[in-house]
Amino acid sequence: MPLSTFASVGYRQSASVIKSEMATPVTFVYITPKEGVTATAYKEGAKALIDEINFEPGYYVEWAGQSEYLASAMEKIKWIIPAVLLSILVLIYFALKQMVPTLIVFCTLPFALLGGLIYIDMLNFAMSIAVIVGFLALLGVAAETAIIMIVYLQESIDEAKQKHLDKFNLEHLNAAIYEGAVQRVRPKLMTVFAILAGLAPIMYTHGVGSEVMQRIAAPMLGGVISSAVLSLVIIPILFEIYSKRELAETKKDKNTQSKDTSHKK
Repeated sequence: MPLSTFASVGYRQSASVIKSEMATPVTFVYITPKEGVTATAYKEGAKALIDEINFEPGYYVEWAGQSEYLASAMEKIKWIIPAVLLSILVLIYFALKQMVPTLIVFCTLPFALLGGLIYIDMLNFAMSIAVIVGFLALLGVAAETAIIMIVYLQESIDEAKQKHLDKFNLEHLNAAIYEGAVQRVRPKLMTVFAILAGLAPIMYTHGVGSEVMQRIAAPMLGGVISSAVLSLVIIPILFEIYSKRELAETKKDKNTQSKDTSHKK
C-alpha cells in the first residue's frame, strides 16, 4: 500500500522533538525574569494575563521550576524562622541569666536588620531564600556581639559596686557604663572589619553560584554596620536606663528597711 493511503507526507517547520507527559503532547516554555523581578512575582503577573485567555478544549497551562521550588521552600521557612528566633532568645537567656537584659538584646535585634534591608534595596535584590538565610545568619552575629557588650557593662558595674560599696551612686554608674562601653569598641570594630573584609570580595565575583552567595552576603554586609551602631550606642543606653531603675529600687528598699529598723528600736 502506498504511504499516501495512510498519511499526507510533506515538509514544514515545526518542533524538532514531540514531547509528551501522561500520554498527551506537551510544550515547555523556558522563562528567565529580568533582574529585580522574582519568579513568584513574574508567575503572579503571568497568571493574571493567562486567565484572560480562553483555551480550546484539551489545552491547559502548568507552572514548574524555580517558582514551585520557592513556594515549597517558603512553606518550610515559615516554621524555620520562628524556631531560629526562639533558639536565639533561649541562648541569650542562658548567656545572661537575667530576663530584662535578655529582652534588651532580643528586642533590639531588628535594628541590626535595618542595615541589611537598606543594602539589598540599594543592590535591587529581591527577597529570596538566600536573602532570608543571610538575615538569619546576621541575627546570630548581632546577638553575639550584643551579649558581649552586656557582659562588659555588667562586669564594669560589678567592679564599681565592689569598689564603692554603699557609696555607689548614679555618678559611679555612669562612669562604669562608659568604661564598659569603651572597652568594647576595639573588639567590635575588629569584628566589623573582619566580616567586611571576608564578605566584600563575594560582591565582586561573577562565577558559578555567585548570585546565590551575593544574596547571602549582602544582608550580612549591611547588617554588620548597623549592628555595630546597635552594640556601641543603643545597647549601652538601654542598659544604663535599666541599671538606673535597678539602682533606684535598691536604694528605695534600703531606705524602707532602715525606717522599719528605726521604728522597731
